[in-house]
Amino acid sequence: MKVLLIGATGNLGLRLVASLLTHNHSVVAYVRSSTKLESLLPESVFRQITVVQGNATDAAAIKRAILDAGCDAVVNTAGVAAVAPWAKTDLPVIFRAVVDGVREAGEERKRPLRVWFLAGLGVLHYPGSEVMLSSYMPIFLAHRTNHALLASLPPNTLNWSMLCPSTMTPEAADMTVPTPPSKSGKLIASATTPPAWQDSGMNAGRYDTTLEQNAEFIAGDLAGGEASQWSGKAVGVISEGK
Repeated sequence: MKVLLIGATGNLGLRLVASLLTHNHSVVAYVRSSTKLESLLPESVFRQITVVQGNATDAAAIKRAILDAGCDAVVNTAGVAAVAPWAKTDLPVIFRAVVDGVREAGEERKRPLRVWFLAGLGVLHYPGSEVMLSSYMPIFLAHRTNHALLASLPPNTLNWSMLCPSTMTPEAADMTVPTPPSKSGKLIASATTPPAWQDSGMNAGRYDTTLEQNAEFIAGDLAGGEASQWSGKAVGVISEGK
């Protein structure tokens, strides 16, 4: 697929560049600074991608980037949610702009685009209930606002999924293509609730995943095309073995 990657200079975004290329996707990186991205990637990786400069809060520019490049899918990792409920963050503004830009591009193409968004564990529901985990620990609440926006969209507007990991850490600083297998193994995923949840907390450490694992998960899903078992879902992940 040809993928528009928004937020390619971020920690997850850089790993996604490598993972998407490894899965034979064409990458169009949408960034504020081409120079910054070039400084963060090896030359051998940078020359394999197309770079479009633009602001992640500009829905019209995002739409143009999708249509001009002929992208089939979008991955958005731009923006950071504030921890405290009262703190300010530009994430909802970015998220709304991406949703609007992708929607409008899909309308023009007469087909909803496949798109992955990034959120956090708090968007997932406590198993057996309709209560989000962030109701018990009210942090990173911008993710709830973003999820509500996706859930409110009319049918056949966006073919979206929302990845909801806990803490993500890097395995390595170098970006290589093809990417090596993750040292932490693959991810186990489930829709709506955290996988392998136990009230005892014995699995708590397994929810801390790596940037490389999550990048591989998204890139691998997109390799299956527009049809995905995660469409319209918030997706929780856990390491298969730790």
